[in-house]
Amino acid sequence: MELDPSVMAGFGVSEHDIQSFTELNAGLAGIDTSRLSKFLLVQLTSAWKHRTINTFAITDVIQQLEGRGPNRSSTAKPRPFKHEPLRGLWKVHFFDPRFLMHNISNQWGLPGPESDKFDKLCAHVAAEENENPSTVGWQGRLAHELVIEGYQDRAAKRKLTGEWLIFGVQEQKNVYLALCTHSDGPEQDSEIYNALLSLCGEEFPEVFATVAGGE
Repeated sequence: MELDPSVMAGFGVSEHDIQSFTELNAGLAGIDTSRLSKFLLVQLTSAWKHRTINTFAITDVIQQLEGRGPNRSSTAKPRPFKHEPLRGLWKVHFFDPRFLMHNISNQWGLPGPESDKFDKLCAHVAAEENENPSTVGWQGRLAHELVIEGYQDRAAKRKLTGEWLIFGVQEQKNVYLALCTHSDGPEQDSEIYNALLSLCGEEFPEVFATVAGGE
C-alpha cells in the first residue's frame, strides 16, 4: 500500500525525507520498521523535519515495547482500549516538553473548580514562608512547588501524560500505527478508528480483523 501523496504533502514531507529519517535516525536502531505503518513514519518524519516533537520521545517508547533497553518511562503502562470501536488496539502515552503545562495543570486540579489542590498548595506555601522566609519570596517558592515539585511528583508516580502511540498485535508482534491526541468520548473514538482503518487498514489487515470495529 502506498499512501496518498496528499497525506505526505499535508505533513510537509517527501519520500526522500521519510527514507532519510528511517535510515539515519538513531531512535529506530534495531527496530523492524516494516512493523511501523507508513503513516506513522510520515508523522515521525514530519516531527523530525519540522522540529515539532522530539522524535526520541516516541522511538524510546517503541524501543521499550520491543524489549530493547531499560524502561525509564514516567508515563502510564500500555493499556488496551476497552470499548468499541477501538477495542483490540492498544495505547501508550509518550511525553514531550510541550505537554509540561498540561501535566502541571492536571497535577494541581486547575482545569476545573471542583479541586482544592491549588488552594491547599497556596496555603502551604504561605505557611512555610511565614515560618521560614526564603530568599526568593513566596512567589519563587510557589513557582518551585507548582512546577518543579509538581512535575517530579507526577513523574515518580508514572502519571505524566502526553499523546498516544496506538499499536496493535499481529502474529504476536507489535505493529505501530499512529500518533494520536486523546479521545474525548465515543464520537471521537469512531473518528480515530475510521482514520486508522483508512490510513493503515490495507497495510495491516490482520490487525484490524481483530478490532471490535472491524468485526
